[in-house]
Amino acid sequence: MRTLAFVSFALAVSACGSSSKVVDPVVARVGKVTITARELQAQVPGVVQLLRAELATVSSDVDRRIFLLNVLLKDEATVQEAWRRGYDRDPAVRRVMIDRVLQDEVEASNKPVDLPNSDIERYYLDHRDEFTRPEQVRVLQVVTHDRAVAERIAAQARAAERSDIDAFQSLVVKHSEDLLLRARGGDMGFIDRKSSRFPVALVNAAFALRGLYDVSDPIESERGFHVLKLVQRLPAFTPTLAEVAPDIRAKLRHLLVERKKSALARTLLQRAEVDIDYAALVKVPLPEL
Repeated sequence: MRTLAFVSFALAVSACGSSSKVVDPVVARVGKVTITARELQAQVPGVVQLLRAELATVSSDVDRRIFLLNVLLKDEATVQEAWRRGYDRDPAVRRVMIDRVLQDEVEASNKPVDLPNSDIERYYLDHRDEFTRPEQVRVLQVVTHDRAVAERIAAQARAAERSDIDAFQSLVVKHSEDLLLRARGGDMGFIDRKSSRFPVALVNAAFALRGLYDVSDPIESERGFHVLKLVQRLPAFTPTLAEVAPDIRAKLRHLLVERKKSALARTLLQRAEVDIDYAALVKVPLPEL
């Protein structure tokens, strides 16, 4: 209650304008950390945005100030506990802190730099494979461990109307032993020649189907015997420079920022007082590479 009374008094004095004698009065303390009126005011918009509904249930202005301050007090107490537990030494936490420092420094010391069109074009020409979509096929499949059953499925599929996908999917539902694919009507989705989601023999057989709606002979793999039906083919495609220029520009800007971060980190290291004990260093075991 004494703490609440202190906070209420400080907030009330601040609200009434009596704080003109103090440049930035302290409204609360958490351990050795103080929260000033300016710090509270700076944090208010973010807290209000997150807790607008809860704040609306508080009636008086003084109680709203106490509510907002209490949010900051809990956050500060939690931060202090994190430091006490040594979370600042956690690699993931340290990486966030490092990235924040470098990002803030880069943004503060550098204006956004637009890259010349020649850089965009050069990247496009040097990395054409990065943007090229390879030839893709979409096939349906039935899989069974019985070769004779697979041969009958292939015969029945060829006897049906070529474009009748529903007829083939009926065979999938009736015979396929792959429960996951059966739930999708045997649809393997789009695959390219380098696809690793399915056995190599299956991928090669899928691309060997030249005509739309062709049905394969049974293909043997370690999973059983597969019967495929080609339902869609997409040719290889390379977008134009104009189509990918925005993505290239964003990527090059990101690479530029990362280079600036690396340079800044080297500068900060040069400024720091570093003392290395090489005798101890050489005794540190290294992990296997």
